[in-house]
Amino acid sequence: MEQELWINLPVKDLEKSRAFFNELGFENLRDSPGMIGFRIGKVPVMMVLEAQLEQYTRHKISDTSKGSEFLISVSAPNRAYVDEITRKIKEAGGTVYSEPEEIQGWMYGMAMIDLDGHRWNIIYMDWDKMPKE
Repeated sequence: MEQELWINLPVKDLEKSRAFFNELGFENLRDSPGMIGFRIGKVPVMMVLEAQLEQYTRHKISDTSKGSEFLISVSAPNRAYVDEITRKIKEAGGTVYSEPEEIQGWMYGMAMIDLDGHRWNIIYMDWDKMPKE
């Protein structure tokens, strides 16, 4: 059986989230009542209104201003992509909390907070420079 993974993220405003992720250039997926979807890499990410997601999970949504549940990582095809998406994030109203930088000598990445406080990083990995064990 082939399975697909998708992520459901709580959002406060579907239209603001749509505009933000459209500005970053991610592929739109289907919309349905109370949610919108994007394909980020090969993974569908559904943006679900907070109240609706609370119904699905039967649990309160975490306050992202007080803590992080997880970090969503997205690979980049090259360093230029990291720099370009950093510019787009700022223009679209996201918060860059870690500017693009070298990481461990073989990665180049940045980190941001989307409009609903979810933390993401975008990383280019140069496998040829990865240290050998």
